[in-house]
Amino acid sequence: MRLVRRVMTRECISRQDIRYTMKPDGSNGQRALWSVLITSLAAPFFAGIAVALLALIGQALGFAIPPQFGASLGEAAVGAFAWGAFPATVSAIGLTPFVLEKGSYGWLEAAVAGVLAFAVSQAIFPIAAGGALPVMAFCAGLLAVFMRLVLISGGILRG
Repeated sequence: MRLVRRVMTRECISRQDIRYTMKPDGSNGQRALWSVLITSLAAPFFAGIAVALLALIGQALGFAIPPQFGASLGEAAVGAFAWGAFPATVSAIGLTPFVLEKGSYGWLEAAVAGVLAFAVSQAIFPIAAGGALPVMAFCAGLLAVFMRLVLISGGILRG
């Protein structure tokens, strides 16, 4: 990172107000490291929130989501967070070559990585969801695209 000197507006010049701001000059290796770390923590968090919202919406509309991780709403959200850590890390590691090469990745790569990571996780740690697995895989892809947007808006990935 380098310091850049910036002079404020004319009102502030009378006070001789000079501010120093940080301009990110991170390498693609740093981008890859931070994208893996942030995705490994934030994606399961958003998955837990999504499970809680879907359970609330399901109760309000009259369709039941099978309680996979526990009977209560909090247990289901925490269970989704714990289960989602592995696919989030797998998808982030799978996208690392794109970040190392270009500094970013597209939404299609993110969606494919999310769906494939969900499939690998389902094979290793199965969830008895029956016919809901394709919908859950689609939601995993959407979550990976959302994480891409989070990383771009945070300045980790190039836009």
